[in-house]
Amino acid sequence: MFFDKKIIRLGVDAGSSTDVIKLLAEALAGEKIVKSTYLQHVLERETKFPTGLQLEDNVGVAIPHTDSKYVNESQIAMATLKQPVCFKNMVNASQIVNVDLVFMIAMSQPHEQAQLLSNLMTFCQNKKAVQELLATSNNIKAYEILKKYQLS
Repeated sequence: MFFDKKIIRLGVDAGSSTDVIKLLAEALAGEKIVKSTYLQHVLERETKFPTGLQLEDNVGVAIPHTDSKYVNESQIAMATLKQPVCFKNMVNASQIVNVDLVFMIAMSQPHEQAQLLSNLMTFCQNKKAVQELLATSNNIKAYEILKKYQLS
């Protein structure tokens, strides 16, 4: 499983997408999962290749990430947001997505990323799973939800 209860953040009060990305990158760095340059490269990639995705039911998700060379160990940091923050749409960068849920991917092996992105997209299309995750305020419960839906 690519999730760790220690790097799940629930009910985050963030003012911007950059704030959320920084928070999650710091959580990953604090556990030595990513290199010191990881945050800089995630932010740079986000400006060129936005990761906001509009789901059904007015829920937005973002999946910021960068190259595996900035990662020591494969892991995903996750945050639910108290209030949505704006990310640019991954399909059309001129559109804004109000994001409620962020999965920050840190994969140490390039081949892991494609399968993981596919798994995340499948998870995000499951309205029940997303709603369960957004409704919880307990890291252990969030971890169990992710595990239940086999997001690993």
